[in-house]
Amino acid sequence: MIAGSSGGHILPALAYINKLSLNKNPNNILFISNEVGKKYLGKIKSKKINKIILESKNKIFFILNLLLKVFFVFLSNRRIILIGFGGFITTPVLIISKLFNIFLLSFNKIYIHEQNVIYGLANKINYFIAKNAFISFPKDNMRSKEIFVGNFFVNRNKFREKLDHKFINILLIGGSAGSLDLNYMMLKEITNFNRAYYKKTKFFIQIPESHVKVFKKKYTNLIDHNKCEFFSFKDDFNPQEYDIILSRSGSGSLNEILYYTNNVYFSPHLISRDQHQKFNLEYFSSHDMSQKKFYIPNKKNLISKFYFNPLINPHSIEKIICYITR
Repeated sequence: MIAGSSGGHILPALAYINKLSLNKNPNNILFISNEVGKKYLGKIKSKKINKIILESKNKIFFILNLLLKVFFVFLSNRRIILIGFGGFITTPVLIISKLFNIFLLSFNKIYIHEQNVIYGLANKINYFIAKNAFISFPKDNMRSKEIFVGNFFVNRNKFREKLDHKFINILLIGGSAGSLDLNYMMLKEITNFNRAYYKKTKFFIQIPESHVKVFKKKYTNLIDHNKCEFFSFKDDFNPQEYDIILSRSGSGSLNEILYYTNNVYFSPHLISRDQHQKFNLEYFSSHDMSQKKFYIPNKKNLISKFYFNPLINPHSIEKIICYITR
């Protein structure tokens, strides 16, 4: 399994690894990632899973290091099943595998997984060398290699945070890397918010690690520090506990939040080359999952009923394992 660059690529890969290790010998499973994936290694349940973590900021050094690390893996194992879950680091690994198939008579099988409604740049390239592409969004006209497995699903049964419902709870969550522009959007809204309501409001704010000091100061200049909780990563995130959520529209965020609540305003990350978050959001909006206007409520706004995302498939990971191991 190869995944890197963002949590949106890495989390489905780790969910797959954890499921697969229940059916196959964990000693035969290898996870390849970069420095982003290193942050998530604690989510791998079996300690027997093999790992290769490569620094990828220097692309030339990364390729050379990758060749050194994986060459002997491919040389000593002639029948490897590879799945690229996205991120640029997947492409060189899959290409090396394909070259082994062509020139050294290996029998490696190559698959990819795409969690967004459109293919990222890496998977656009990977598609041409893959046997099949597992896709998360249903299409009217599927390409010959595509297999629809549904949207990746986070375990509903894991422990999730409980908040004090006496307060109006506001969450900003900006994806695996955090978000500067969402923080500026939140600060602007707080500035215009009626100060009479501050006493009964609490803010939970994700800040990029590189900007923690700057943004903490900006927030505490507007709100009492005991009314604000800052974090860079939240593992026990519970969408149902919040009266309003300000979020990115990556596939993982859309699916997890809209499985539990529609008290959310999504703002797509538009700087990325393919603008996949914009297309993800348009897809959900076209299926009557409305895009709300962002505002901080002055009274409790929790919905009492369970909100269900009809586009999700709780068994998407099992479906991939079924195709690959049958």
